[in-house]
Amino acid sequence: MMIANRLVVFLVILLTNYACQNLAPTVKEKKPNVTTRVVFLSGIIAVAYLLSGLSFYLLLQNRFVYGNQVVTNLVSAAIIALITASLCLLIVPAKNRFLTNDLKKTTLVSVFLLTIATVTQFPYTDYLTNLFVAVGMYFLFSCALSGVHTRNQIATIPPILKGLPLDIVTLFLFYLSFSFLNGVFFNYLF
Repeated sequence: MMIANRLVVFLVILLTNYACQNLAPTVKEKKPNVTTRVVFLSGIIAVAYLLSGLSFYLLLQNRFVYGNQVVTNLVSAAIIALITASLCLLIVPAKNRFLTNDLKKTTLVSVFLLTIATVTQFPYTDYLTNLFVAVGMYFLFSCALSGVHTRNQIATIPPILKGLPLDIVTLFLFYLSFSFLNGVFFNYLF
């Protein structure tokens, strides 16, 4: 993935975490805590993202691409992402307990952005490997960032670093630490 694609993935991770955190004070009833909600929402988004990526791969494999490939790939991926995310939201268990309308909208936007930014950019030869790595990276980083947020609530952090600057630095450190595994398993870094 290029740096622009990684930034979109980081944006979606931040969107997922901030949507779950900012929703917590607005819920009047006793609902699951923020970390549980982030894990549940990230799991739904990861499954929908994986299914939309696999559907797009089947579309490419069957050569249903027509006309200008750049435009039709993006439009096809967008339609597949919205359909897949909608279907996942319909069949997800315990959605009344964990999901509100705002989190459902977050799911639709997140799967759409992830699919458009990454799935259409994967090389066809290593498509499935890149897809599974991207889905795993999204899910793992979302859950880890939620844990970091929980830990930061009790830590003393300078006001200039609180919020978005600390989150971006944390995500880049996550990515940097896990990118060295590429050298171990795939013989390349970053």
